[in-house]
Amino acid sequence: MVAIPSSSSSLNTRDPFERLVLRYRDEPSPVLKVELALMRLLDTRGCDALAQDLREMAKPWEVYTAISSLKDVLPEDPGLYMFVWRPPFEFQLDSGSSRPGSIAQVLYVGQAGATAQNPSGNTLRGRFREYSRYLDAPPEGIWQDDVAVRRASVLSRCLSLRPLEYWCAVVPNRTQIALLEDRLIKLLNPPANLNRGPRLRAQPPVPAFSSNTSDRRS
Repeated sequence: MVAIPSSSSSLNTRDPFERLVLRYRDEPSPVLKVELALMRLLDTRGCDALAQDLREMAKPWEVYTAISSLKDVLPEDPGLYMFVWRPPFEFQLDSGSSRPGSIAQVLYVGQAGATAQNPSGNTLRGRFREYSRYLDAPPEGIWQDDVAVRRASVLSRCLSLRPLEYWCAVVPNRTQIALLEDRLIKLLNPPANLNRGPRLRAQPPVPAFSSNTSDRRS
């Protein structure tokens, strides 16, 4: 006979984030609003131009697990960074495929060192320290009912997601950083970059069935 674990043992985990997921799994799901800038993503030449500029102006991207202790190992150099959420679901791909089976969502794009006005945040390591409070904060805010509209509230929710990755790329020439960041934000439109995304044209809702008899199909 196979023993069926009790409800108490099924929650016997040391990971507080997993405990919260199990606790709220039967409740209505919170929503992360993501809006895609379709025209920019469909612009093949524009995407290729940005990718080429990043290859020429920035060093290769480094990817880390986003934990607060990263502040001790990140480069003391200017550059670009992104917080990327990669949900645990993964497709099984053909063994010959070089593509990842997981799906990633860029949550936030930022820069460090574009200006010399903030000495403590002029490097990737220095800027990362500003996010430690979000990474170490209790993740209960993900399940709050209110709509997050302030930057701190949105970052608190987005950076509480797990598993979370931190991507960074050193950009040696500081004068190139701000424009690269702006182009990345306009292309990816991350949900935590409030009021910095591209101008989007919302489509009016269209009813599934028209009452106009001329639109009906036999």
